[in-house]
This record gives sequence, structure tokens and C-alpha cells, in this order.
Amino acid sequence: MHLNGEDLRALVSKTRRTYDEHAAIYVRTTGTLDMFPGLDRELARFFGALPGGVVLDLGCGAGRDSEYLIGLGAAVLAGDVSEEMLRITRGRCGVFGSVQCDLLALPLAAGVFDGVWACASVLHLPRRVHPAAFSEIHRVLAPGGVAAISLKAGEGEGWVRDVRMPSARWFSLRRPESVLEELHAVGFGTAEVLPSGRGDWFVVEAVKT
Repeated sequence: MHLNGEDLRALVSKTRRTYDEHAAIYVRTTGTLDMFPGLDRELARFFGALPGGVVLDLGCGAGRDSEYLIGLGAAVLAGDVSEEMLRITRGRCGVFGSVQCDLLALPLAAGVFDGVWACASVLHLPRRVHPAAFSEIHRVLAPGGVAAISLKAGEGEGWVRDVRMPSARWFSLRRPESVLEELHAVGFGTAEVLPSGRGDWFVVEAVKT
């Protein structure tokens, strides 16, 4: 499905409203790490690969991953399209700041983060704009910085309703090898696909060299 610029803006607005309006449900259905087998190990691996401790949690949701990273010793800036998600995250854990943001135009300076953790956030954008989101992630990373991006394997994209939210959300499924190609194309020096304990989800870890 091809979306023009107006459709893309409408998609982002709908995504924002969904998370703002159903924040309490989202906290109940996603709020703890034990709901997602292996996610704690993925977070620990990511943190262990960083050249420093300053992290952008891009698509922070209700702060589950920010809280864990802070516990490991990271200084975390929480970023999300939903102001309600950011409010919950600020109340939950000691992030050093928060920013409401569009993944395609991050309101952040270049080269300031040692890591960008993007768990199940880029997939809410149409597949054709994923390279632009990857480029923004690359831009805000410092040299040697690491991005960890979790996506769901498959071919299709569109509005999906699942058990975690009462409203449909946009999901873009991806082939891992295509994601690797796009990350290299926007300037990442190395990128690899890592296993996930969550069915058809996968994590791509890329380094800005």
C-alpha cells in the first residue's frame, strides 16, 4: 500500500491518538519485561555494546525499557510520539529528559548519543520511509554509537488490531536482509541480525563507524 505525504501525516496523527487515548491499557499489556521473553537479554547486550552511557529510547512507550537501561547505568532521554506515554515514563523512572518526536525528523542535535534503542517503533511507519527513519537514527548517534532496532519479520503492511490495544495500529513487516541493506545505505558501517525470544520478532544491531 502506497501512502502519500498527507496519508503519512494522518497515520502518524492516528498513532499518536491511539497511544494517548489507550495509555492505561498499553501499560497493562506491555508494562513489564516478563511479558516479553528475552527482552532483558537484548537490552543488556545493547548496553554492553555501547561506547558510553547516553541513550535515546526512541519510542519509549510506558518506560519499561528506559527503566531497565537506567538500572544498568545508562543516562536515558525518552522519545515518543505520544505525550501521554512520555508523561507515564517520566513518572516511572529517572530519565534525564523527554521529547515528543516524529521518527522522521528528530528534534535533536547530531552525534550526541552513544546508543539508540528503537523497540517496536519504526514498524509503525510505512515501509517506504524506514530508510529515512534509519538515517535520522544514524544522524543523532556519535561515532561508534550503536542502534538496536526491533522489527517483525514478514512481507505485508497495514492496520492491525491485536490483543494489546483496542484500536488498530499500523504494522510494517520486514525481511531482515532488506533492513540490513537499508542500514548500510544510510551510512552504518556494520549491522547484524540478532535472535529474539519473541516468535517472528528480530533485532538489528548497527554501529556508526
